[in-house]
Amino acid sequence: MTESRESLENAYGFRKYFWGRVMGLGLLIVGVGFYFVWSVLYGTWTDVGLYSFVVVVVIFGFLELALVQSKIKDEIREIERSKRA
Repeated sequence: MTESRESLENAYGFRKYFWGRVMGLGLLIVGVGFYFVWSVLYGTWTDVGLYSFVVVVVIFGFLELALVQSKIKDEIREIERSKRA
């Protein structure tokens, strides 16, 4: 076991799932940014239609980040299992 758990997370989490993380963070930034820009431009801080769009985009961003994180943890478990066997 020459590789530590942190190096495995960095290697697999950054390289392999880079675009998944970019997509998740991008959705979060787009959702929150759209809310603030729209609200400042039109003065509608309590618009139900705006909420319905932003909430969906932000939830998909969080789900993408959670999915990527769970895939990374699953792969690390598989690597550790194969090293033990």
